Amino acid sequence: MGGLITVGYFLFTLVFSLLTFLLWARIGLRYFRVSLIQPVSYAINSLTNPVIQPIARLFPAGKKQLSRYDWPSFGLLVAVEFIKFIAIGMLFYGAMMPFLLLVLYVLADLIVQPCNLLFYAILIRVVMSWINPAWRHPIADVLRIITEPALRVGRRIIPEMSGFDFSPFIVMIMLKVITIFISASMPLQLI
Repeated sequence: MGGLITVGYFLFTLVFSLLTFLLWARIGLRYFRVSLIQPVSYAINSLTNPVIQPIARLFPAGKKQLSRYDWPSFGLLVAVEFIKFIAIGMLFYGAMMPFLLLVLYVLADLIVQPCNLLFYAILIRVVMSWINPAWRHPIADVLRIITEPALRVGRRIIPEMSGFDFSPFIVMIMLKVITIFISASMPLQLI
């Protein structure tokens, strides 16, 4: 029976991971002001609009200009995280998590997820630059927009040496250190 529970846990977390990935992608694209007509941004917004639009109508629109922060998406992301950890506790551990532990897991997951997404975005950008540095694709443009601020920080730590840019590796190591530290500090390994 342990194998079925493990498979169920994997499928359960996969569904929630895909949903949170879409929400984080929507939040990130809005934060970095990627145009809504850009194909990746259009696809993410098309997938998430049926859920976000009803929530966005609940909040009054103060300014007509587009804000950098997508508060309805972030609110839904936090709600999804709470639902995920409540369901994990009930389905796989047979008990409701204490409220403070639930909040701790949600906060930890809200830090670990964007770090992991940025890690993989940098990794994909590095691999793409090795395969074809001049490749122009909508996904490559989005990866460049999202990863460049973090890579600038890495370049301040270690500037280019002899034409080699080590900033992706520095930033990836820092991101992994953060996620490993947070994950190892949690009482149970749920994230």
